[in-house]
Amino acid sequence: MNRRLRELLYRLRTEADTPGRQAGAVGLGVFIGCSPFYGFHLALSVILARLLRLNRGLTYLAAHISLPGLWPLLVFGEIQVGRWLRGGGPLPIRPAELRHLDPWQFGVDLLVGSLIVGVALAVPLALLTWRTALARRKAPAIHDLIEETAYRYLESGMFHWEFARGKLRRDPVYLRILQRGLLPDREGRLLDLGCGRGILLALLVTARERLARGLYPEGWPPPSRLELVGIETSLKAATAARSALGAEADIRVASLLDAPLPPARAALLLDVLHYLPAPAQEELLGRVATALEPGGLLLIRDADADGGWRFTATRIQERACALARRHWRQRFHYRSAMEWQRLLESTGFEVDLSPMAEGTPYANVLLAARRI
Repeated sequence: MNRRLRELLYRLRTEADTPGRQAGAVGLGVFIGCSPFYGFHLALSVILARLLRLNRGLTYLAAHISLPGLWPLLVFGEIQVGRWLRGGGPLPIRPAELRHLDPWQFGVDLLVGSLIVGVALAVPLALLTWRTALARRKAPAIHDLIEETAYRYLESGMFHWEFARGKLRRDPVYLRILQRGLLPDREGRLLDLGCGRGILLALLVTARERLARGLYPEGWPPPSRLELVGIETSLKAATAARSALGAEADIRVASLLDAPLPPARAALLLDVLHYLPAPAQEELLGRVATALEPGGLLLIRDADADGGWRFTATRIQERACALARRHWRQRFHYRSAMEWQRLLESTGFEVDLSPMAEGTPYANVLLAARRI
């Protein structure tokens, strides 16, 4: 996919994305989808959304309320409404009686009924969209920070951009680390182990740039200035990270089981450890402890095996992701939050444990471990 096409798709996905305009796009699309102008819904959606400065893609998506499976029921209901408004009887459903219908009156009933049904469906669905979008809407400075960070991934393709944007908007760990100022702001190195696409590193770099421009969220501590190093097993993910971060971070492709770990002030293991066998988890944590300077920080986000139904949801989600990546035989090795804490303490850390699943159904916890 060339750059121009990616930019076009990006504009279609992000234009007019305020709650009010999203609601307007859904309402307009539903109204168009209920109209009897079949074959022209795409053109009507694009033209009217452009005139009203709404999201064209969302408008056309909402117009799919008239999908083939729903279309007959929708048309039948609209004709019945039209006939009822002019005092006519119910629409006959036997073929012999349908042959005697006046086609002009049939068309008028359909048109009038579609106007009523369109409004009746468009208004509540638009209100539902508005409420949902408003609940998910971040403060403007935070929203722009997320969008600017995700934009770094557009060069790698729409999938990487969508993935980064979705993680930043829905996964609480990224913004929470930044908002709480959990990472040390002094000289040294930050190791992101199993960094994937480097989303947290990209967020840190973008935060630094926005702080310099005076666009950083008010009241948030300044982002860490540590030197950024990421280690990732997947070449595909590491390539996306390199494209997003450029010279701002050193992204290395290596297995965590044997990759050399340079001295560091802080390290991250976000959603990584459960992919490793239990002995490998312990060996890796020992190597991280050796790499960290005294007082150095290790942040771990992983699942709590004692998390009840939330842990079940976590396991289902992880298995689904593994199957989507065609990792048919992927095995997971979970521990309870207390087991993670005891393991870290036995490795030479002091541990502070807090939940990290806000806004999600998962049993994730965040362990902030300082090397003694």
